[in-house]
Amino acid sequence: MTLMEIVKMLVPESKYSIKCPYAMVPEFIIIHNTANDASAINEVSYMIGNNNKVSYHCAIDDQRIVQGVPFNRNTWNATDGASGIGNRKGIALEICYSKSGGEKFTEAEKLTANYTAYLLKQYGWGIDKVKKHTDFYPVKGCPARTLSLGWQRFLNMVSLYMEDKPNDNSIESGSDEPVRIYENGSTIENVYADSNCTTKIGSLNPREKCDCFGIFNNRAMVRYAVDNTTNYKIGFCKWTGGVK
Repeated sequence: MTLMEIVKMLVPESKYSIKCPYAMVPEFIIIHNTANDASAINEVSYMIGNNNKVSYHCAIDDQRIVQGVPFNRNTWNATDGASGIGNRKGIALEICYSKSGGEKFTEAEKLTANYTAYLLKQYGWGIDKVKKHTDFYPVKGCPARTLSLGWQRFLNMVSLYMEDKPNDNSIESGSDEPVRIYENGSTIENVYADSNCTTKIGSLNPREKCDCFGIFNNRAMVRYAVDNTTNYKIGFCKWTGGVK
């Protein structure tokens, strides 16, 4: 196994009723394409932040795996209804950058195959436990780009990763750490859409507390409620001194 960075940006329990209302014992993995060109962090941030009954467990781009829903909760991913086996039994993985394709999608698909193999080993499953969205809702045609390139090709990639020798260091140290707390300082702190801090999306009030998922590129990644509602935004703060 090559090195994988896993970031947990889990949906708050206050939104379980919308995003993942049922307890789940996973039985297989479902592969999706996002049909978008956003990063995994942005995909999960949007998924958690809205109140749509659409959800999935992880988004994966060319850099990292970002988990938004615990594997012991269901997600609305398979378009097969409230009691559908896809929605109630599958670990849903979304491959990013699938709208335009290219190098970023190629690398995201490789990382997804690697992570899928890792999960299969964790659960003691075989390659037969890897499903595609179309298995549960054929009309959707998802994962479209992966299917157009060849589904068996993707399964072959997963199988190759499964042949790798187990490696306890396959998960980057500290990347799977628990959610921490961010406590703002004495002034208003801007929150930005990316770690380069180029696009402002909101701000934190003095002494405001919120969830923190770690420090990336020397920026604190935070999740905060918008105007005390159940809508959340995820972004980056320049000041890292508030991470507890």
